Amino acid sequence: MTDARRLRVLLIDDHQLLADTVSSALESIGDFAVTSVRCLEEALALIGQGEPYDVVLLDYELPDGRGLEGLSAVIAANGRGVALFSGVAGRAIALEAVAVGASGFIPKTLPLKVLNHALKFIADGGTFLPSDLMRPANGIGDGQVAIKPREEKVLALVSEGLQNKEIARAAGLSETTVKNDVKSLCRKLGARNRTDLVLSARRAGLV
Repeated sequence: MTDARRLRVLLIDDHQLLADTVSSALESIGDFAVTSVRCLEEALALIGQGEPYDVVLLDYELPDGRGLEGLSAVIAANGRGVALFSGVAGRAIALEAVAVGASGFIPKTLPLKVLNHALKFIADGGTFLPSDLMRPANGIGDGQVAIKPREEKVLALVSEGLQNKEIARAAGLSETTVKNDVKSLCRKLGARNRTDLVLSARRAGLV
């Protein structure tokens, strides 16, 4: 993949060794061009200078990070693809982050292969959550919770109480596609039925 086609990633982390390690690992794949900065102020200034980054990874514990307020500022500045990046943030914080508009939560312990997938998924408009983060609420199995943009639209309409035929009409999809997406969402969120799906999605901050 040429530089022009690489996904632009901004890593905001004050731990230089970790930032260098993550940057080198991602660039070795060949699909990413990574810029790293050490504070929120520098990141916001950088974002304001050009095109939005495809993905922004924001360390939750920056000295000037301001918690979820700082996250909201980065989301407002970049406009897309901002994920919380942390080795210590718990489930509650991760779900709060998604609720305020983050494109997911990336643990610093995530294997490179999964991180590669997660960043591409976020860049494509998806929301990424690791399954072990969700398991206490709904028993999801191994892997990751990766909700596609179309599934997000279907999930939002399911949460409004629409049936498959109504969702298909509203979203411009076939009824079969909607049915398959609902099944996929139930599997990913460990839901037994549509009602359980909506409850699980609300607990996850997805609707």
